[in-house]
Amino acid sequence: MILYTMMPLEQVFPPNYEENGMELVNWKGIPLMVERAENQYKVIRIMSTDPVHYLDESIAPGQFISM
Repeated sequence: MILYTMMPLEQVFPPNYEENGMELVNWKGIPLMVERAENQYKVIRIMSTDPVHYLDESIAPGQFISM
């Protein structure tokens, strides 16, 4: 199969997040890509489509949340 596209390779073949130690969780109704750090989770990426979620500083990438 030949795929002619101008899209970046990461969008055509998305990375397998489970291999990188990341997981998708639902925190207070907000989907987040997180990485486990001892008894907490470190926010890697906000997966929500709601713009209000991006203004919440408590779930900004790099913040730690507890489940």
